[in-house]
Formats: sequence, structure tokens, C-alpha cells
Amino acid sequence: MSKNRAIVYADRLYSCADGKTAHGLVRYSKKFNIVCVVDSTIPLGDAAEFLDKTKKGIPLLNDLDDAFTSTHPDTFIIGAVSEGGVLPEGYDKAVDWALSKGLNVVSGLHQFLSDDPRFIKRAKEHHCTITDVRKIFRDYKRFYTGGITKVPSIRIALIGTDSAIGKRTMAVLLVEELRKRGRTADMIFTGQTGWLQGWPHGVVLDAMINDFVSGGIEGAIIDSWKDLQPEFMIIEGQGSLVHPFFPGGFEILAAGQIHGFILVDAPKRPHLDGFPGYPMPDPKRVVKIAELLTEKKLIGVGINHEHMTQSDIKTAKNTYQKMFNVPVSDPLTEGVRELVDAMEAMCDHKK
Repeated sequence: MSKNRAIVYADRLYSCADGKTAHGLVRYSKKFNIVCVVDSTIPLGDAAEFLDKTKKGIPLLNDLDDAFTSTHPDTFIIGAVSEGGVLPEGYDKAVDWALSKGLNVVSGLHQFLSDDPRFIKRAKEHHCTITDVRKIFRDYKRFYTGGITKVPSIRIALIGTDSAIGKRTMAVLLVEELRKRGRTADMIFTGQTGWLQGWPHGVVLDAMINDFVSGGIEGAIIDSWKDLQPEFMIIEGQGSLVHPFFPGGFEILAAGQIHGFILVDAPKRPHLDGFPGYPMPDPKRVVKIAELLTEKKLIGVGINHEHMTQSDIKTAKNTYQKMFNVPVSDPLTEGVRELVDAMEAMCDHKK
């Protein structure tokens, strides 16, 4: 059976960090066949080329009706996020449009569309479904057991100096590079976009009761081992260890019983995501915190090149290499080969 043909709706937000769900689906999607991205504020073109200057044949369109007639979708995905996880302004009209066309609607927001009487009625009228990804994990209750100690996979966590900085993208690229080398690897997703992308093992941390977060992480790792027995598990990061509004990572580092971690930083980002009054943290501080928490070492650094020239990237790489004495890469332009070299060295040393 072919994958669901999905429109990703990111109106007004595809060009910024709030379009990160759409960005993730354009870069990697196994659950859905992404047939187009819709944003009325961006010139027509290729959605992947807009992000990474590499075409993937996913059209970037301006109009929902045009998208419907030209791509023949059966699914409509909310591709943007917002403060508080509610539908961005005007998106309710787009959801109503999608349901009226008989499209199944999928959302990763905190606001549950499947609880809204307007949308329930419209979905029944047109025989379609509404899936709230976070609702799937809201009542997920798996307690921590310690069984992770029997999982021999090398587990690498992604941490960031900020939220929406590229941790999931880095995780995907690491898994893909490992698989290209004939290594078995899996990504453990920790957010709704990972589920949407089709990764089989993970949880949506910010949808869960806190008591069960550690058990959820451990359970996903145990399940991955039972199903795939991968040499490597790359654990997607969440938020930042030091962000006051988007915390995340403590449970990932502790419950995941990691063997090492990779930092993602945006050297030219002026302030924490969504908080102009909060400067970006010193990456040395973030690394020190992670090392103290895990008693493990930094493996490498990934650079988010937003607002950076090629000269800026080169300077930043030199700075971080001197600062940490580890491989440094801009993953979207250079790949992650050197980072995977370092990970493979860990595997060979473990043997």
C-alpha cells in the first residue's frame, strides 16, 4: 500500500523556526508521501530547495485549492507550531477546508483538533479522520525498570544550546550516514515530528505525565533493541538544558543511559528561541552541564548556519575545534561524516 499523500500546511511560517514540523517532513518522511507544502507568503518553487538549496521535487505552493487539484492528496498535516501549541491564527479555516474536501487531518499541536465540535462534525460529514499525535502519548504510562542495562547498543544523545536549533535534523542525518556505511542504526524520537516522519521507536515527551517520561524513553530503547538490535541508537534531543521556557534533555541523558552526546549550536542566533531578552548560552556551559550529568564526553559539534556566511561557518568551526577538540560540521552543507567517524571509533573501542 502506498503512503498517504499529504499536503503540509505551514502558511506564513515555513520561512521561520515555527515551520519546523514542515521542515522535518520535507527533509525526511517515511510515514507520509509529502506531495507539497503550502505557504501563501513564499514564491512558488521547490520546498527542499528553499530550505537547503537541494531540490527534492516537493512543490512549494501558495493556494490550498491549487494544491488539492494538482497533487491529489488524501491527508492534510499541520506543519507549523506556535507558542502554547495552539492553532496559529487562521489555521482553523484551513482545517475546515481540508475536512470539507474529505482529507484526513493530522496535527502535532497541544490543541486537540479531535476534541473540537466544529471539526468533529465536519469529519463525520465527509467521512475522514482527525489524528492528534500528542493525544496518542497523553496516557502513555510505562514505568522505568532498569532493563535498559541489558541493551548493548551505543546510545548517542543530541543536545542543543536552544530549542528549534537542528537536533532532530542532525539525528536523522547521523542515522542515514551510519546506514550508508552498513551499520545498523535507529533514531529514538522524542517529539511529534519524529512520529510524523515515521520513526518506529520513541515517545512525545511533552505530551506525557512526568512520572512516565523516563520509562517512556527507556521503553522505546528496549523496543528498538527487540525489533532491530541496532549497533547505534541516536536519541533526538528536546528543548535545551538551559532554556527557561523549553527545558528538556535531563531525562533523555539520564534515562537513556547514553554513551556520549553531540552538541548543536547556532553561533549567530541573537537570543533564545522566542525570547529576545535571553541571550544564547555559552556552549562550554551547556557541554559542562551534560558532562556532569552523564559522566560521558562530547563527541562532536553540529553548527546551525542560520544568519551565517561561509566565512562565518569556517571561523566557527575553527573556534569550536579549538574549544572542544572534537569534530565540527555544518551538517546541512557538509554532511556528518566526521561525526560518524568518531561514533564508529567508540563502537570499535567498545568491542
